[in-house]
Amino acid sequence: MKKKICSAVLVTALTVSGGLHTPSVSAATPIKITIDGVQLTTDQAPVMSANRTMVPLRGVFEALDAKVLWKQSTKTVTAIKDGTTIVLPLGSRTATINGKKVTLDVPAKSIKGRTVVPLRFVSESLGEKVGWNASTKTVSITTTNAKPTTPTTPTTPSTSISPVPYVNAKVVGQQGNGNDLEISFPASASTKGISQYRILVVKATNSNTFNVNTALTVPAANYTGIPQGSSNYTITLMPQARDTDGALIQKNVNYRVYVLAVGASGYNSSLSVSSPNVSLGVVATASAIATDVKASDVSDNGDGRDFSVSFTRASDESKLSNYRVFVVKTTSAGSFSTTEAAKISNSNYTTINKTGSNPTTRLTNTTRDTSGELITTGTAYTVFVISITSGGDNIGISAGSNSLTLGRTVEAPSITKVEDVSNFADGRDIQVTFTKSSEESKISGYRVFVVRSKVSGDFDIATANGLASSRYIDVSKTGSDRTVTLATSLKDSGGDTIVNDVPYRIYVMALGSGSYANSLSSASSTLTLETGDRTVGNVSGIAVSDISDYGDGRDLQVTFNKASDEGLVNNYRVMVVKSINASKFNLSTANSVSSSNYLQISKNGSNHTVAFSAGSKDVNGDLIKNGTNYQVFVLTTGTGSASGNNSLSSASSVITLTSNGATSAVNSVATTNSTSTNTASDITFSFVPANDTGISEYRVYVVRADQAGSFNLTTANNTAAANYTRIAKTATKVTQALTTSTKDYNGNAIVKEVAYRVYVLSVADGSVRSVNTLSGASNDFTIKSSTVASVTNINASATNGGIKVTFSKPAGENGIANYAVMLVPSASSSNFSLADANRVSERNYKTVTQGVYSEWTFTTTDVDVNGAAIRSGVTYKAFVLSIADGRSATINALSVASREAQMITQ
Repeated sequence: MKKKICSAVLVTALTVSGGLHTPSVSAATPIKITIDGVQLTTDQAPVMSANRTMVPLRGVFEALDAKVLWKQSTKTVTAIKDGTTIVLPLGSRTATINGKKVTLDVPAKSIKGRTVVPLRFVSESLGEKVGWNASTKTVSITTTNAKPTTPTTPTTPSTSISPVPYVNAKVVGQQGNGNDLEISFPASASTKGISQYRILVVKATNSNTFNVNTALTVPAANYTGIPQGSSNYTITLMPQARDTDGALIQKNVNYRVYVLAVGASGYNSSLSVSSPNVSLGVVATASAIATDVKASDVSDNGDGRDFSVSFTRASDESKLSNYRVFVVKTTSAGSFSTTEAAKISNSNYTTINKTGSNPTTRLTNTTRDTSGELITTGTAYTVFVISITSGGDNIGISAGSNSLTLGRTVEAPSITKVEDVSNFADGRDIQVTFTKSSEESKISGYRVFVVRSKVSGDFDIATANGLASSRYIDVSKTGSDRTVTLATSLKDSGGDTIVNDVPYRIYVMALGSGSYANSLSSASSTLTLETGDRTVGNVSGIAVSDISDYGDGRDLQVTFNKASDEGLVNNYRVMVVKSINASKFNLSTANSVSSSNYLQISKNGSNHTVAFSAGSKDVNGDLIKNGTNYQVFVLTTGTGSASGNNSLSSASSVITLTSNGATSAVNSVATTNSTSTNTASDITFSFVPANDTGISEYRVYVVRADQAGSFNLTTANNTAAANYTRIAKTATKVTQALTTSTKDYNGNAIVKEVAYRVYVLSVADGSVRSVNTLSGASNDFTIKSSTVASVTNINASATNGGIKVTFSKPAGENGIANYAVMLVPSASSSNFSLADANRVSERNYKTVTQGVYSEWTFTTTDVDVNGAAIRSGVTYKAFVLSIADGRSATINALSVASREAQMITQ
């Protein structure tokens, strides 16, 4: 089969979803794979594993024009395509894409000498689209360069238009039809060639197969047409609006919304990305949703009577009639939503009337979970609480409770010490001491788990019970407290090898015997393994570019990300290796390279972009020149205790220097942040032109750091003029500030609390030079949100029939819109936080206007933050919330609490 040409731009920041979900396929019905409509034949047929389609990696990768390498010593497959390197160990559920870890649902494995992997990982790691046809048992891969099999117009348009950058869908009504749905989107960056926009509402279940060709076939009755002519659009749909299937838009259906930019004659149409899921219903607000849902095992009846549920009621119950408590099997909790809740029979949830206080409810022996099964021991459950309006609508769903498994639970052990006791850099370095359970007669033994600190907050008994045996060690009971050294083969709870320099927490579980349930200890203190001879960290993201036309090392530019921990790094050595030797180039070889045959780079706390000099040589001592295939490695050298423990990066993509008429990339791209106004105007960028020969101008782009992986020369060349800053040709250093109206390269406003980078494009003049060149990235910058000042001298004092509150306002009151004066019952005041204050309903505090001062007295006609009437016999503390105006400041500030005060009645 003729190989298909893939996209030159690969996905470098990818969250892998695992294999392609497909229905069960019988052994008699083979699975077919097509690429751009042509069937792929491989020497190992696709197979099913754990409901995933597994395909031979080499056959599919090579059909997508990727180079595949197999390393027997480590049993690792490496695939290389246009600067993206994918490394996948056999038997592992973890792969890396350009050094970044991704997770597979099903590990790679070997069948008849062929490595098979989940199909979706293969295709999506190369940026291609996957589809499944259940009737023909066919998996189809459509490459980014594939042409539609059926033209959508009589002639192929010659010019493309840009899609709209994003689509927002918002529920604004409660009628249960299209009139509830407000759609907003910015105009396409294309200034001409668009005849109209079409708003297409697609059932979420159909969105995976919805594309531009499908969009063009939707009948006019099933979309909303909008004439182009504005820069931003906000449209509320009509009551009779229909989805793309022709069904009226209705409640309790998940939709995604797309916008099709329809090309005029001679222009292609283009389809936006979808909006997030949206479902019609009563407009939900955070104040109408229950919080802090907890589930407890309070008895040993073996049914729902053991189950106690508590939650904090919604701060605004004005639209609510009651709450519904749903007990969901933890295995299904991830997909539980208000849409799913609407399908549940009333016999499978518990109704709780609003009472003005926070409910605690014991379930009954007849209580059932959402699947209709009676609650019983041994099953993990998660509880959700849904707020219900007087009209019976689901107005919002709480976060899930803790996972709870009913049973007669034994006392958990208690960890008293964890230590790093050796230098093996694996589980043998960890020693755990714990006190035995006081009920050892009811347990069979213990299990010890090692959990990365960053995920330890989610580690619970349900998680521990579900782990494979390779992720814990069993410890026998002896009648005494135990001190145990762990094993070299032990994996952490995520299945990864235990290593140095990663913070861990340890847990110990008592294993109940007979009818007794397991119990889990609290987490240990944090433990980070270290040795006297630690290996230094490695660099990542090596990229190579041909930036000029000198015909020597000055043409070669290398960009790489610094080691994540530079504490043990001495410096970096950038090494150029002929591609024919790259497969044999290893750490030992790199350590022996002469200092005249590499480029040494000092660490500076930032990522690096460097170019070689005219006399630069490859590792063999030969001058770098045009016409030779090279790959670049970076050797990280250690210092101090890590001296001699260097580490070598993986290879870059192959680069061959040519005479390409390219301009010179600028150097030293950097940003500084004055933080004086907390706007884009605080950001000053600078760069140094390397050689202004053949350059007409420079263009400065602002790119979100999380989108930098897909920003390249092609993207820069195609960016609209309104979305970059033009700098006149110069031979001297450029230093210039952004403006408050500066946009990122997608045309979006620069927002706070988001990291950005700056790139500079050297634009060829078309005569001396003909090819533009993109610089490496600057350091990241972030515009911080500003916080207003809090009030001082807050005082609450008792008066006859009331409580008087006074306070001193901050000097200047910069960024403050007004103040909210609140009374909090003393019993709950110690935990009253800024987040709690931000959630208090406006009806439950007194507003003080900015610039005005007076005393505020709460009487029996007023309420506290919970909406309860102020009454005698209850002590209160006062708080004042400084409320930001949303312009010069965006973050509120909460005062300290006043002294206690209690209303006096006579």
